[in-house]
Amino acid sequence: MRRWRRRGRAPHTLEGLINFRDLGGLPTTGGGAVRPGRLFRSDSLAYATQADVTHLVDDLRVATVIDLRGEFEVTHLGRGAFASAPVSYVSAPIADVSGAEDLVGHYVAMLTEKGDVLAGTVRLLSSTSALPAVFHCEAGCDRTGVLAAVVLSLLGVPDEAIAADYAATATAMPRIHERVSEVVDRLGLPPRPASVLDWTPQAAMMLRMLELAKDRWGSIQDWAHTYGLKDDDLSALRAALVA
Repeated sequence: MRRWRRRGRAPHTLEGLINFRDLGGLPTTGGGAVRPGRLFRSDSLAYATQADVTHLVDDLRVATVIDLRGEFEVTHLGRGAFASAPVSYVSAPIADVSGAEDLVGHYVAMLTEKGDVLAGTVRLLSSTSALPAVFHCEAGCDRTGVLAAVVLSLLGVPDEAIAADYAATATAMPRIHERVSEVVDRLGLPPRPASVLDWTPQAAMMLRMLELAKDRWGSIQDWAHTYGLKDDDLSALRAALVA
């Protein structure tokens, strides 16, 4: 079981989710903060138990689930108990991008090749009717981390805080590695290289991705403009998610 804490409240125990957290409370420029209880990130909701679904829907009032997994993952791993939950389900696959020399390069490739999908997700989150929302991939680390970095940067969260949130997944990595190995065996996929079996996310990696993104586009806001987001969209996003 995984215990997660909304800032200022007692922790709640989730049964099937091991990398779930509220992005609320992170500081933004000008003395603001991300609104608590409005935007959550997670590992795959396919692993949620019925009790987890009840908590997210009835207690946290989650209205929208954004699934960043690819078609293969959704087809073979399903949506679990959330498939019948009374929420809006949005498929926003951030998969099948070009290879890179390292994981940071892979993240930049997501920004480049899946920019339209990411930008569409940002636009969705700017609508108060879509909130509260939770977005997830399989582990809740890479694709989820890239989307979190984009949204948080557009909200004015400092790079260091974004990187710290990314690195917070490290505590869940031992269980994530166990579960991924179970899935690989169940689906008959090739074994994972030994080099990834004890890998953990580090803040420096996300800082480097943000640095490379700024080198390429000028800023994350400029990236957003490149992929069709308007100033009105970004203003609506901040109004919906920043206190």
